Amino acid sequence: MDPNYYENEDNVRKYTRFTPAHDGALLVDALSAQLPPDATILELGMGPGKDFKQLSRDFRVTGSDFSQLFLDLYRQQDPSADLLRLDARTLDTERTFDAIYSNKALIHMSADELQQSFARQHAVLNDHGLILHSFWYGDGEDVFNDVTLAYRNEAGLTAMLADAFDILTLERHAKMADGDSIYVLARKK
Repeated sequence: MDPNYYENEDNVRKYTRFTPAHDGALLVDALSAQLPPDATILELGMGPGKDFKQLSRDFRVTGSDFSQLFLDLYRQQDPSADLLRLDARTLDTERTFDAIYSNKALIHMSADELQQSFARQHAVLNDHGLILHSFWYGDGEDVFNDVTLAYRNEAGLTAMLADAFDILTLERHAKMADGDSIYVLARKK
């Protein structure tokens, strides 16, 4: 993927129009059921901030994105929001969190980059911390509007997470069509 794709205002506007308002409710509910109300959450790839708003109702949330443009646009809505510019592959921060969440933000990563991200997530999670991430379901990759989309399935996610996380839920769900997506909820070993 072009690392500057989401630094283009037209691309950000198109993406913001594309994402439905209810996006993420199932995922937010699944994570919320596992956390105490004072938990700290890092959202990776917050984009326009729809899931960030939902998570912020009950938790202390830090939003992050690789795109400074997304962060600047959200800061216009909420100047007090806790936001970080982060690359989800490297997570260059000293802060730690009780949970890390993403809704299809990690779909642009190769298998090696995703494995690197999972290792870094393990490092920035507090003891017994949780991750919840959603992906498009399947195998292989596609290119859509000049953006690479990598698909994930149960076997691939299990193999990537097995050494460092206990998988609590690995479930297919619908984003645009039945079973087109998968999410994983896992606890740091």
